[in-house]
Amino acid sequence: MQQEPPYVVAVVDDDAGFRDAIGWLLKANGYVVRGYGDARSFLAGHDPTVIGCVLLDLRLDDSCGIDTFMEARRCGLDAPVLMISGHGDIPTAVKAVKLGAAGFLEKPVDNDKLLATVAAACTAHQQQCRQHGRAINALKGYDLLTNRERQVFWAITDGLTNKEIASTLDISIRTAETHRARVFEKMAAGSVGELNRAAHFLPRRPLVNP
Repeated sequence: MQQEPPYVVAVVDDDAGFRDAIGWLLKANGYVVRGYGDARSFLAGHDPTVIGCVLLDLRLDDSCGIDTFMEARRCGLDAPVLMISGHGDIPTAVKAVKLGAAGFLEKPVDNDKLLATVAAACTAHQQQCRQHGRAINALKGYDLLTNRERQVFWAITDGLTNKEIASTLDISIRTAETHRARVFEKMAAGSVGELNRAAHFLPRRPLVNP
């Protein structure tokens, strides 16, 4: 049986001492660590296809941690993101969780809690990828769809037949069939189930009606 590659943890914090300390702890426990001192280097340099999680400071020198988190999601990062916060940042950290962050850790970070939280996040990410596929693939395919094809995409994931899609969008059944075929082709999907898995990563749903 092929061994799974080690989980990759990105540590995004402008405090070099903190990055080094957390990096040493994680490496000592078998993780691959990627350290980034600012949002720009993280967004430009981190591979969104690796399995693991992200530790993201809420207060970076050049940007807000929440903004960085949201931009990373738009770029196809589907790994759990754990926000690192100081005591005064807890309300903001709670806001980040409401926006989809996996949780937050308060500085100074307890080592045992950090390791347990990271382990749970990495395991969850691996399970998510097996169940739903990868966000970056879903986003790439979705970007190829026209507005009409996106309407058909969501209609298909709602379980509508070609006849029902044609009626809803006021198009012919033949046109609905053509759009449906293009949706499957561009999304590289072989079944409705695969489209549903891709939809897991596409929260912005357009209106069905044109």
